[in-house]
Amino acid sequence: MLPTPPEGLRHWRLADAPALEAAWADPVIRLWTPPPENADAASWIMRCEDRWSLGLSLDLVIDVEGAVAGEVGLRNFTAEPSRAELGIWLASIHRGTGLARRSLRSVSDWARDELGLAQIWCRTAVDNEAAQALFAGAGWDRLGEHDGRVIWAG
Repeated sequence: MLPTPPEGLRHWRLADAPALEAAWADPVIRLWTPPPENADAASWIMRCEDRWSLGLSLDLVIDVEGAVAGEVGLRNFTAEPSRAELGIWLASIHRGTGLARRSLRSVSDWARDELGLAQIWCRTAVDNEAAQALFAGAGWDRLGEHDGRVIWAG
């Protein structure tokens, strides 16, 4: 069973498939967060609960007035130490509004309190300036670089 996410976040619904398809077609999202290979949005959404039950990922909609504004997800869960990797994207009309930072804080606090994670981390492309600003501005620690990615811990 999927956990209840914090306010402003929710689980994917089949009705969100067109919004997810649009996001996967967005050139900025495709550049930094490529969609799964050979996946259609409806099938991907229908497998969210399976991915969670297998401990693979937890994918949540950033919801603004009932619509998909973006996504924040956790994956690469480990038990010792208890941690997960975070990923986030926003639809173009929501970029630069502060929504990403609010969603990042919300899911990070929730993941620690409700999921028991001790650490949340992220990899961002070295040349993704928006991501660098998001994580630095949210007070995450820049741990270094590896394979063209900046490693962050929050």
